[in-house]
Amino acid sequence: MRYSRFVRRIAITGKPLSGCFRLRTRRRNLLDVSRKGARLCINRLFRPGQKLMLMLDLPWDEPPVEVRLATVKWVHEGTVGVEFLKVENDDRVSLDVFLASRSKLPAGET
Repeated sequence: MRYSRFVRRIAITGKPLSGCFRLRTRRRNLLDVSRKGARLCINRLFRPGQKLMLMLDLPWDEPPVEVRLATVKWVHEGTVGVEFLKVENDDRVSLDVFLASRSKLPAGET
């Protein structure tokens, strides 16, 4: 799967991301998310190509979405772009439902 900057992204406000980068880490901010990746605000050094495991705590009343494998695509001024490489079917469905529910909202209400 090739990473595309042309995939529609949904901005995230409210609940932050809780992540696992081989270790349990404190909560992080999930800035936006798409079906193929996310942009995170992380006060930690990462490098392109680094592999991660993430738990996406989306702003809704459902369990977190587990991304079993992601890779860092870019790092810029405290933000990190990640591409999702492995998401189990149930988590993919949850992510799709979340994205579909948010894409129907008027701009500014995501």
